[in-house]
Amino acid sequence: MENANKAFNEERYDVSFAMFNALAKEGYTDAIYLVGRHYKEGYGVEADHEKAISIWKRASKRGSLDAQYALLEITQTTTQCCKG
Repeated sequence: MENANKAFNEERYDVSFAMFNALAKEGYTDAIYLVGRHYKEGYGVEADHEKAISIWKRASKRGSLDAQYALLEITQTTTQCCKG
């Protein structure tokens, strides 16, 4: 995670996206949330809000408070954010 965070902070989004995506596939909840953030903002990948929502729902089910907050923020409803 440290190298992925460093790449993100250095605005090397293509690198951070690839690293977070690999970690997400291994099941790291924080990485899943951050992949969603990349999709939401278009960091290193084409922006796709629907994909971000889908990814954040997965992270939310795994207990990510960041994902839950992001879902609330993007959907503006607790019904949308908190159901699979």
